[in-house]
Amino acid sequence: MKIGGVALFRNTPSDDESFDVWTNHYKAINLANLFLESINRSSFDTDEAYNAYVAEAKFLRGLCYLTLSNFWEEVPLRLTSSKGQDDNNEPAAPLTDVYNSIIEDLTFASTSLPDPRHVSYVPGRAHKYAAHGLLARVYLKMSGYPLKENHYSDVIAHCEAVINSGFHGLESGDEGYRNLFLDIIGGVYNPREVLFEISFDNLRDQGINNTHGRLGSMNGLSFGVTASNINIGFPNGYALVGVYPTLTGLYDQENDKRFAWNIPSYQRTGTGDITGIPNQISGRQFCPAKYRRWEPLNYADIDIEGGTEEPYVVLENSSSELSRNFTSVNYPVLRYSDVLLMYAEAANELNNGPTAMAIQHLNEVRFRAGLNDIAVEKPAVASDKDFFFNELVDERARELCFEGRRRFDLIRWELLDEKLKQVKIIVEGHPDYLSTNGDHVASIRGPQNLI
Repeated sequence: MKIGGVALFRNTPSDDESFDVWTNHYKAINLANLFLESINRSSFDTDEAYNAYVAEAKFLRGLCYLTLSNFWEEVPLRLTSSKGQDDNNEPAAPLTDVYNSIIEDLTFASTSLPDPRHVSYVPGRAHKYAAHGLLARVYLKMSGYPLKENHYSDVIAHCEAVINSGFHGLESGDEGYRNLFLDIIGGVYNPREVLFEISFDNLRDQGINNTHGRLGSMNGLSFGVTASNINIGFPNGYALVGVYPTLTGLYDQENDKRFAWNIPSYQRTGTGDITGIPNQISGRQFCPAKYRRWEPLNYADIDIEGGTEEPYVVLENSSSELSRNFTSVNYPVLRYSDVLLMYAEAANELNNGPTAMAIQHLNEVRFRAGLNDIAVEKPAVASDKDFFFNELVDERARELCFEGRRRFDLIRWELLDEKLKQVKIIVEGHPDYLSTNGDHVASIRGPQNLI
């Protein structure tokens, strides 16, 4: 997705961002429908082999409808391929029909896709536990706005299918979070923690377009160069998106290892000097770096003033020469930590307070980040439903920021308007805020557009 109107809550039905999300997802849905109508059981030796292909098409169709419904709620439900122009005049289906279709597709996928440990599984493709994880996401959405149905037991059941699989887990070790994203940036599949990701590769040197992505480019660390052609050969980042102080304030910046990875606050200038960015509302340079394409060879260089051509390390693994505009960085759709936090949220709601297992799963995410037991650090959180929920609201931001989940989480919790107003208050109250600074003003446009 492009960066601009959607990120700033000022998109319209006619802009190219909305158009691209809508049309590209319906193109994928139509391809899935064509595949399902064309696949022939007689071409396969076993029902298992046949059903695995059907299940993968249904998995992708279900994922597309889940994304569309996250953006627009009621959408046209097309379960057969387009035969002509008149097929484009499909009215929006009731939201319950959309969700029932998603559940039907993903349920079939959860029973018919391979186990990721099976010899038939191809890394990067969908598998049964990814379907279970997405089903948990669907049921959690249905439990919140706008349906507000109680499906928390279904959330727990599908999370348990993943948790009890004996395969999935968090990337461990002191650098587990960092190493996980080094894999994602470097194109290395890590199916143990990343249940499903969308794969990209820059193959433009081979004459193949549209297999590349943009992660790490539009929202990557600023990288200045002195060469005449800055578009080729460097891990450039446009740094087009700044980070709200509301997010940085959620981290224990001294101890939470995720802070330094997600928001490292440095850049490379046009002279090759790698410098720190101390001001949290300095604009776009204080930007997300979860999908960074480069980092300093020596982090001590950040503190050296006036350095030139300070060495850096390229983290991206591209099949073509590095490009300013196109990357090979994969997009994680669903991670194991999300499953743990979904379980904790559902258990808290279902039992009118956090269960021992809910606390354990929250702690698993915290421990990997270098934090203490929540019951020790914040005893009230571990014993109160509302306090525990509020902690999960913050923890999902700390863990899953820049992975495309926050907007939809806040909508299903009915907290979007409240959180955007908090952004406005905090940004305008910052001592360095300037009403004449376009980047500062852009970061608070969301609440104005919702009024």
